[in-house]
Amino acid sequence: MKTLKNYKMILSVTVFFLTAACVYAYPPDNAAVLYYKAAVLYEVNDEMANMLADLQKGEIELNDKIKEFVKKNRRIINTVLDASEVKNCDWGMDFSQGLEMDMPPLGSLRKLARLVIADAKILAEDGDYEAALSRCMNLYKMARHANDRIFISYLIGVAINGLTNNCVNQIMSDMPQDMQRLTWLKNQLIEIDSIPLSVKPALLGEREAMLMFFLTSEHMAEVVRLCEVDKSIEGKMLSLDEVAISRNRTYFENYYTVVIAAFDMPYLQGYAALKDLEKKLKEDIKNNTDAILTDILAPATHKIFSLSTRFETHNNAIKAAIELYMIKAKTSKLPDALPAGLPGDLFSAKPFDYEKIPEGFILRCRGKDLGRDEVYEYEFKVKE
Repeated sequence: MKTLKNYKMILSVTVFFLTAACVYAYPPDNAAVLYYKAAVLYEVNDEMANMLADLQKGEIELNDKIKEFVKKNRRIINTVLDASEVKNCDWGMDFSQGLEMDMPPLGSLRKLARLVIADAKILAEDGDYEAALSRCMNLYKMARHANDRIFISYLIGVAINGLTNNCVNQIMSDMPQDMQRLTWLKNQLIEIDSIPLSVKPALLGEREAMLMFFLTSEHMAEVVRLCEVDKSIEGKMLSLDEVAISRNRTYFENYYTVVIAAFDMPYLQGYAALKDLEKKLKEDIKNNTDAILTDILAPATHKIFSLSTRFETHNNAIKAAIELYMIKAKTSKLPDALPAGLPGDLFSAKPFDYEKIPEGFILRCRGKDLGRDEVYEYEFKVKE
């Protein structure tokens, strides 16, 4: 009898822990839950926020104040790292709420990214380069988690990716060129590339949101208020009847068809197509009320196209640099000319211009960012 009671007790305890494991499984299967948690718990004053931003830019060195702050926020960092390893990320945006939809704390992700970058730099300073680069891989995943069907989420994702590229550059510039570590990093980036961070979902998501909630008669007064249009335009918008709004919807859909097609073109061709489209829109609104809502609601797509190209070109520069570092690891010197077949400059659709300098090398774009009238270059240092 005693044996039977013991058996029942053991069985009860086993069932409890099995069911508890299901209820309290960690991490949750939605990364957004952990990002929300980190954003709510993370506290940083303006002085430290500015210090972390300057550290990320390379404008200041690590100091005891930053190291103590990172140590104090270890649990926050671990929460972000756990979140980045979860495959699914759903921010819970209820698009059916239209203009009243609550936005997730995406802006907080940049602050959290700078905290993780500080941790990576501490690890690199201690000589643990692989752990430091692992932190960067976590941030690349966070950037892709941020991207969720609207432009603001895409912009946040691109911003975090850019911060991370800078950190990877700084770590590679400081660490010895070790073939095993560089091969690991190259393979990690191949895995990151399998998780898309594309502008296309944002383009399509914004188009559908506009058609569903903004280009409708019931929301017209709210659109006028949100867009802060001047009085002359306000009167025209509020006077649109259902037939006129329907024509505006058709114009908007045709406009976006051209936009989406342009984003698949090489940079120079796509940029010219978008500028021509925007020029045509400005001409159309002079005498065509069918274009009025597109003029108010369509974003500056040529700027977004340039941003997307800049993001992908920076990624290519990091990948090309790894190949050059690997050559240095094999031969003990950098090549005199850029090897064929490396990822290139998407502004020109040509290989980067390669320049050896005493401290390392520079990868320079051959084409210009027409939106900013700027040619980008990426400097990588070599540790002897």
